[in-house]
Amino acid sequence: MPAPHPALQRLADDYAAWWIDLLGEHNHVGGLETTRWLLQRAGLAPGKTMLDAGAFVGAAARLAAAETGCRAIAADLNPDFLAAGRQLPGGRAVHWVAADSRRLPFRDASIDSIWALDTEVAYHEFNRIAAPGATLCLCCEAPSDARGGLDAFIADWEQAGWQLAAHRPLSAEAAHTWRTAEAELVRRRPYFEERYGTRTYLRQLDLVAYLVQAYERGEQGHALFVFRRA
Repeated sequence: MPAPHPALQRLADDYAAWWIDLLGEHNHVGGLETTRWLLQRAGLAPGKTMLDAGAFVGAAARLAAAETGCRAIAADLNPDFLAAGRQLPGGRAVHWVAADSRRLPFRDASIDSIWALDTEVAYHEFNRIAAPGATLCLCCEAPSDARGGLDAFIADWEQAGWQLAAHRPLSAEAAHTWRTAEAELVRRRPYFEERYGTRTYLRQLDLVAYLVQAYERGEQGHALFVFRRA
């Protein structure tokens, strides 16, 4: 595995979080491969505007700008994440905005593709800023039961004027991601315990262990969704 970019390594050192250390810049289930899956279906091109909401270091925004020529915006509340993203490859092609996904500083109907990758899905704000024909690209927790939970999730978006364009279950991939992270935290305990401090290390290990159990028991699910605005 190649060494992380110095800007990402500095961020990992400052924040000492398992999801930075173990997931890297594409810090969502499936990583770069699922980012590309969404990008192939997002309808982006030069002249289109894409928002990476809750962007962390804007990996999706940087990839979209580089591969489609779109106007890419990365928004996150944490200015340290944005500063690191600017220094990563492709960072100069992205517009960086410090903003809460629940109160976005964009005009109504002004964004052509809205992305939320394992971050808060701000239902009302996303509906407000979406342009006619916009796409909504999600990598998120999703109901995994057989009692209509997934149908209800999709129906909520359809009632707001979106149509499902693509869907890919990711529950098995999510369970594998959390299981691998748990194993790595345990295998390298001395390193991570020194890096995080004992109490923080144990809290993070407990969180990852909870995710492993929730996904393996089918209590939680994960999926990719692409919706298109009518």
